[in-house]
Amino acid sequence: MKNKDEQRLSRLAAAQKISDAAKAGDQEAFKEGLNELCLDIEAQILEEAKSLREETDAAVLAQRGVRQLTSEEKEYYNALISAMKVSSKEGVKMALSNVDKAFPITIINDVMEDMRQEHPLLQAIDTRNVTGLTKWLMNTDEGANATWDELETEITKEIASGFADLTLDQKKVSAWMPISQDMLELGPNWLDSYIRTCLSEALAIGLENAIVTGTGKKMPIGMDRQVQEDVVIVGGVYPKKDAISVTDFRPTAYGDLVARLAVNENGKARAVKNLIMVVNPQDYYKIVMPATTVLLPNGTYMNDVLPIPTKIIQSIAVPANEALLGMGKRYFLGVGGKRGIQFSDDAAFIADKRLYKVVAYANGRAKDNNSFLRLDISGLKRLIPEVETVDSANF
Repeated sequence: MKNKDEQRLSRLAAAQKISDAAKAGDQEAFKEGLNELCLDIEAQILEEAKSLREETDAAVLAQRGVRQLTSEEKEYYNALISAMKVSSKEGVKMALSNVDKAFPITIINDVMEDMRQEHPLLQAIDTRNVTGLTKWLMNTDEGANATWDELETEITKEIASGFADLTLDQKKVSAWMPISQDMLELGPNWLDSYIRTCLSEALAIGLENAIVTGTGKKMPIGMDRQVQEDVVIVGGVYPKKDAISVTDFRPTAYGDLVARLAVNENGKARAVKNLIMVVNPQDYYKIVMPATTVLLPNGTYMNDVLPIPTKIIQSIAVPANEALLGMGKRYFLGVGGKRGIQFSDDAAFIADKRLYKVVAYANGRAKDNNSFLRLDISGLKRLIPEVETVDSANF
């Protein structure tokens, strides 16, 4: 059984393969990466189940990630297991079609919580479970339109302009899960653990790519895209923001960047809060870390030091030499499960494992065009402390 470090590295490698394939539009590499990820998860869960075969204490099982199911969840998983055990391909398709319920909402809630815990970017943004909804009325102006004047037509229009409809059921993200007969024999609790882990990992990778740089065509609109009212959309694709070149993060330069976030796209002032900077892992260690690390008088280093408190988040979805700076909660992402698990013909069989497909619906975008900045950090210099001589008479 792999130790935790080995698990983390193998899953990171699979995640990178999935992310790269998604950007390149390589379906075969995408499927291959998903298979590697889920097979790794399955092997881990089968090993854990073997070690806990005689364990019945709920608290101990919960510590190992085996969640206690609600009656609705147990009914759903038992129906799935019965359908998945059918021997013929056509038979399992028909059996699964009779499992006509979508995921219980409690499963979707747990999947989303798992994603937030393991992926800081999803924790930093405004993520909502929108299962059962087809539209979301999004506040784009944070209440800046309040007025003490008489209610007139122009004021009504101004208030209405602070909201936008986001259609939720037209964008979907799919994941494949190989499920062996051995996994089915473990029962509903372990199947739940496997499905939730696969979903949270696979969906989070797809969602991070969309959050960072989604085109808006059959996917959410990324943080690096223009979303102003008069934006020119070509073939359903939103254009990227112009990259702002930065050479340092000293107070003057960083303050200038944050000042751009302190007004909305209509020029109204607003408070800046929940600042995040999203950068890919390699660029973090090669470029951003040297530019945000200071040596303390006691000889130790302090990392991620910026003039204004900012959470630096690593994401493999960010292109090289780029970073995104903005207010995390100014990105809205709605995720929901509308369809259950389906037998998939989209990929070949793997050994004795059948492949199943699950589809989640999601959509998202920045709440206004000034919520995020796209930065060019290729010329970012390491932080060298400045020493300034000041005449005591000026104190």
